[in-house]
Amino acid sequence: MTHLPTVPDVPAEIDEIVAWHSHIYFSEKTRAIAERLNEELQDRFKIWDYRWLDQANGLHPSPMFRFAILKEDFERYVYWLLEARQGLSVLLHAITENVYIDHSYLTLWFGKQLELGLDSMREKEAQRLAGEQTEVNSVLLVGQQRHLAGTVRYRPGDDTYKTREWPPVASA
Repeated sequence: MTHLPTVPDVPAEIDEIVAWHSHIYFSEKTRAIAERLNEELQDRFKIWDYRWLDQANGLHPSPMFRFAILKEDFERYVYWLLEARQGLSVLLHAITENVYIDHSYLTLWFGKQLELGLDSMREKEAQRLAGEQTEVNSVLLVGQQRHLAGTVRYRPGDDTYKTREWPPVASA
């Protein structure tokens, strides 16, 4: 068995931020709030890389919806979110070349911080540091597709993760 390097809690370098991902968490009781936020945010921001999950998965501890926002909309989005989230927990994280650092270090939480299931990401990062992992960072590739921002009106239940073409082609 290969001994993998320890993944540092603080990265030595931070890669270029190409966009931001926002995850808005909800429960059965707060789903209506999430649905309203879904509509309002698309009236105000051009989003892409959308995913609505009605149940927890390995990474996310509760239902949520996720989308990418443009770097230049970051400040405006944060101000809107502070007023609009109505108590929902929200994770906002960078999209860079390092998906583990994006979800563990380059994060902002609004409301209660939830515990993410980062073990798989941490393991992949350790493999990458050891030179054993060459998997393409699909989040980065999709995050680079700015031309998709605002081209689709998304509804609860939509999941571009399941329907997108693979591999995505990074736009210039």
